[in-house]
Amino acid sequence: MSLFSKHSRSIPLNSLEKFMLAHESEHIAYNSQIVVEFKGDIQLELMRTAIDKAILEIPLLRSYIEETHFSFKRFYSTSADFNSHQVVELRDEVLDQDSIDQFCQKKFDLSKSPAFRFLIGKTQDQKNILLFNVHHTLCDAAGQFNLMEEIFRVMNGMEIRQEAKKDKVFRYRSLWKYMGIKWFLGHIYAQLRPLKKQRQYQMGSLIDHPEKTSRFVTSQTFQLTADQQEKMRTACRKTNISMTEHLTFKCFKALDSSLKSRGDFETPIMVYIPKTLRPLLKIRYSLQNILTTVWIVGKRQEIHDPKFMEKVKYIINSHKMDKAAKFIFGTLATCAFLKPSTLKNIFLKFDQNPHASSSSLLISAGRVPRSFVFPTGWTDINIWARGTMLKSPGVGVIFTGVAGAETITIEYLKYLVEKETISNFKNNLFTELFQDS
Repeated sequence: MSLFSKHSRSIPLNSLEKFMLAHESEHIAYNSQIVVEFKGDIQLELMRTAIDKAILEIPLLRSYIEETHFSFKRFYSTSADFNSHQVVELRDEVLDQDSIDQFCQKKFDLSKSPAFRFLIGKTQDQKNILLFNVHHTLCDAAGQFNLMEEIFRVMNGMEIRQEAKKDKVFRYRSLWKYMGIKWFLGHIYAQLRPLKKQRQYQMGSLIDHPEKTSRFVTSQTFQLTADQQEKMRTACRKTNISMTEHLTFKCFKALDSSLKSRGDFETPIMVYIPKTLRPLLKIRYSLQNILTTVWIVGKRQEIHDPKFMEKVKYIINSHKMDKAAKFIFGTLATCAFLKPSTLKNIFLKFDQNPHASSSSLLISAGRVPRSFVFPTGWTDINIWARGTMLKSPGVGVIFTGVAGAETITIEYLKYLVEKETISNFKNNLFTELFQDS
């Protein structure tokens, strides 16, 4: 008998979350991390009390997954069977890269809650470091920041927001309410089709060892200087583009240089950029996954055309609901209907194909808003983030941070990509971003 069988309620999964559950394997863990470095008192007992309150009041934190023959299902217990002592680990030591990687990679047992955990330690320069690790089926990055902020709010004597206490979730099938039934049915007709065999096109890749099955993620984070931050802001103002567009354009050029140093002058480059649908759907607050994906392909000669930056800007800006429909109905809809065993077999074959490099780079950019609540007494705050990496693309660039303290994190698959490859790419990227014009 299930531990939760007497007191459980349904909290539905959307098709993106079902995709992640089906794609997760022995080697792939869909974990996502926010890392906060700060000076000041950790306030451990206050933090534990705040986490206990969040566990009691936020249903999503008490959720767990059941896999049946026909579907994945998510439930939550009406009362908590765990507390903060089981999800918060304090180490009175410096957390080196291996310690961070091991903590981030450790898989969650999704058949029972919790699907989140915290690790607290010290940085090399003796600041405190807090790692907030969640399974990606709980939330996307925006939702994860919301969850963390709820805990920080309680530490400051504030209440958890009412929206977080609801068990209502975003489901792509509900788009007809936002977009209209004609739009919804029209895009189903246009996009819904059986999941085909993965296309055998090749994109430029920094993967050195495609034959390896490991998906162990590691990362390098770089705190940007005041001069570097100002150069990025100035470049965005000068060319009238967003930080995401600016970083994407520069990543194309940096990756082109890295591929050329490997003797690859022709293979096209594809980047993919997760994009939240919250603004398009006028959803002010949500903890769940509300994402689509922007794909941009650049031919190698095209990247050096002055018009290419305008192409990047146009593709990102024009990715509205009609463009998102291809991802939602053409890719995700299948995950809503096929059996878990069927999906797992399909995705396993995709992932094990050593010749498939359908994407070159993951790019994510977004600062923490100035309104974000941090615990009183925390100062000199730095934030960075990382998450799951798949064989294709195997390398990701994440820009985030708070005002005046921004970071760039390069994450990659440790046993598939050599350190020298990442060093070369980082140098090319920083040259593109910060060279004097």
